[in-house]
Amino acid sequence: MERVAKKIKINDSNICINVVGAGLAGCEAANYIANKGYIVNLFEMKPQEFTRAHKSTDYCELICSNSFKNKSITSATGLLKQELIRIGSLILKCAYDNELPAGSALAVDRDNFSKQVTYSIKSNPNINIVTKRVNSIDELIVNDSTYTIICSGPLTTDNLADSIMSTIGDNNLYFYDAIAPTLQFDEIDFNYAYMASRYSSEDKSYINCPLTKEDYDKFYNFLVSAETVKLKKFEEQKVFEGCMPVEVLAKRGYDSLRYGPMKPVGLTNPHTNSKDYAVIQLRQDNLKASIYNMVGFQTNLTFPMQQQLLKYIPALKNCKILRFGVMHRNTYLDSPNILNKFFQMKSNKNVFFGGQITGVEGYLPSTASGLVAAINCIKEIRGKNKVDFSSSTVIGSLQNYISTPPIKKFLPMNANYGIMTPLPENIRNKTKKYEEYSKRSLEVLEKIISDYEI
Repeated sequence: MERVAKKIKINDSNICINVVGAGLAGCEAANYIANKGYIVNLFEMKPQEFTRAHKSTDYCELICSNSFKNKSITSATGLLKQELIRIGSLILKCAYDNELPAGSALAVDRDNFSKQVTYSIKSNPNINIVTKRVNSIDELIVNDSTYTIICSGPLTTDNLADSIMSTIGDNNLYFYDAIAPTLQFDEIDFNYAYMASRYSSEDKSYINCPLTKEDYDKFYNFLVSAETVKLKKFEEQKVFEGCMPVEVLAKRGYDSLRYGPMKPVGLTNPHTNSKDYAVIQLRQDNLKASIYNMVGFQTNLTFPMQQQLLKYIPALKNCKILRFGVMHRNTYLDSPNILNKFFQMKSNKNVFFGGQITGVEGYLPSTASGLVAAINCIKEIRGKNKVDFSSSTVIGSLQNYISTPPIKKFLPMNANYGIMTPLPENIRNKTKKYEEYSKRSLEVLEKIISDYEI
């Protein structure tokens, strides 16, 4: 049952805290605030309304991949996981609780993951769920004692997007994101397919669908000429490199796929005892291992074209697509001109943003941004120094990235070592270098957690 929106009395002031959106950033933010003893109003329009990409009534619905990327401490995404664990991330706990086999990656059963997050949020007595669509920032900014974190996501509704833009000025940037198709396991032909992870035939986390040169030629020629969904005239297509539709990548050159998502590196085909010309990998998508998604195959092809494309892949020629790939608009802010490093509006100290709308890219960077916004919202309320996690950490490097004006145009960014503060000495061995990054980051983070009482 929906509870009536409440305020909590702190330091003799009536404080109202709102979070908009129950995605990864919003749920992380609401959970942190609630666990600090504050009542938070979490606004979410589901199940009354859905965006074009959302189907489930649960929160934190994973639309694109079911992978949270690399777990290794010697990768930036793996290091980010360790940082979030130390701060007590709800999202990461639920992800590990619903982990699926995926080699070095953290893949999850997306339905069970969402259900667990939803249960955690709804069962928290300090989180007040308000089921409604927020159409304007003004709805939530009542007075100086009202604080709002907007985590409406890359699929922010038009009304709210218009309200945000009217508040911040004409800084509306956007890109297009694409979703990969999913397939049914028992329709895959293992006379052609085989299970292995790159560089490990013993790790059966991925299904590999090989193509000979002849197969690849037919596949490629069909893909580059296949019909795509037509965009509306007023929509300018800006494709984000981190989630490139496969047909767009293919048009960059014949070998672009063979050096990208279809690279055969690290795999030996047990049917032929040789290297394949090209390989399409499938990753487990649910706990039962009955559904797999096509890794790196986000697409904007029409549905008939997607189904027909499978006919050119021997291992998948009998498969019917369970969930077709689609492309949807992702909206994000020109954050360096709008936000400071605390994910706080420069023009209004009571308003924070979190999630992909800030220009961070990927599930865990979105989660981290919501957490940082919540931490600093509480600091703002309490009149305490806000927290800069420092670019020596992945979290801090994302803070710095979204608040630093770029040389050219501001574009979304995922977690990577390139935006972190370089090490004081050049270490040529990459493994040792990344181990040193991790060691430094976690030492800095532990001190920040202690000093700021996070």
